[in-house]
Amino acid sequence: MIHRRDPGATWSGNHRYRATEVLLPSDLVELAEVVASAGTLRVQATRHTFNDVADSGAALVSLERLPTRVEVIGDRVRVEGLVTFAQLAPVIEAEGRALHNLGSLPHISVAGATATGTHGSGVRNGNLSSAVRALDIMDADGHTHHVDQAHAWFPAAAIGLGAFGVVTAVELQTEPSYQVTQQAYTGVAWDDIAGDPERVFGGSRSVSVFTTWGDPAHDMVWVKSDDGAPDWVEELGGRPVGDDIHLGRIRTVDNTTPRGTPGPWHTRLPHFRADALPSDGDEIQTEYFVPLASAREALAVVKAVAPAFDAQLLVSELRTVAADELWLSPAYQRDVLAIHFTWRNDTDGVLGVLPSIEAALAPFDVRPHWGKAFTMPGNAVRATLTRVDDFLAAAREADPRGVFRNDFLRRTLGL
Repeated sequence: MIHRRDPGATWSGNHRYRATEVLLPSDLVELAEVVASAGTLRVQATRHTFNDVADSGAALVSLERLPTRVEVIGDRVRVEGLVTFAQLAPVIEAEGRALHNLGSLPHISVAGATATGTHGSGVRNGNLSSAVRALDIMDADGHTHHVDQAHAWFPAAAIGLGAFGVVTAVELQTEPSYQVTQQAYTGVAWDDIAGDPERVFGGSRSVSVFTTWGDPAHDMVWVKSDDGAPDWVEELGGRPVGDDIHLGRIRTVDNTTPRGTPGPWHTRLPHFRADALPSDGDEIQTEYFVPLASAREALAVVKAVAPAFDAQLLVSELRTVAADELWLSPAYQRDVLAIHFTWRNDTDGVLGVLPSIEAALAPFDVRPHWGKAFTMPGNAVRATLTRVDDFLAAAREADPRGVFRNDFLRRTLGL
């Protein structure tokens, strides 16, 4: 018997799913029955999105009742079912293995995060999808395809936005386990951050900058290093933050990962602990990607329009992502600066200010984060994606009946 439940809303409640129900198969046989009988179907994972990328006009399916499995095979790890990074990391750490990076919160699913190009930070670190080496994808007829790097669909399906089918397993590249020390600093001048982003973001393994664009007291540099406390931050005037961290106008409450001491990679690379509520929760998120080579100019234009969005802003976070070869990646063939906004949970207010930011960043070939709020029209989004036609051709071949398409894909990609 296939269970059902109400679709509910996204993580922060800013988007209530329009789908009629969520179907909950308990194994791959039931999943095949669900997808083969569906006219329209999308997958609901851990719901950490802020738009309708995972919504449907009919039904959704969730893998939450399917068995989960994490298996380390040589230098790869195979993840089956609805496994989160918080569940995955301790298992591979016990085998002496690690991932190259993690996002700011580990509560998100491996399949959902990689499908949308989610990322951490670091000029030498690709997004989480760049570690994908193969996927098992169930098509609309209930048949499973193993899509590895030799498969023609791979550079499209690795960041596939759910357009290829239901991802039932992901294989990720791992590396030997490593230790990380992190610390957060205030006192670094904005002119040093925006004036020399290569020094700031390239100074350590992973660097994030938090800002409200106008109040230096709210600017903070959060550094994650392989070799202890970095000298370069203190050379720029940085002072370690005490026990309480304020992320702009968000006050964290005993939910961040340990600072000031070395620890295993998975306990330091995320900002937020796996056993605590991440961030503020009552928020909307937006993120735009511009070439890292244009960081100075892009930061200047956002700062110029910042007074227009100050009332909606909780905090911005600046990060970097290394280039990759995945067709829908915001970092496709270019290192990027990620300009992230955490907004008050005011949908009308946020949607009202996004066009001015998008217009300011348009000269820099700006690309949006697929899972977060944006208002860029589809033609503007497609104009930045040099392999979008190849992606569309692969998606149509994988799903000729269009079962896994939805309003988001039609609106943004013309699929």
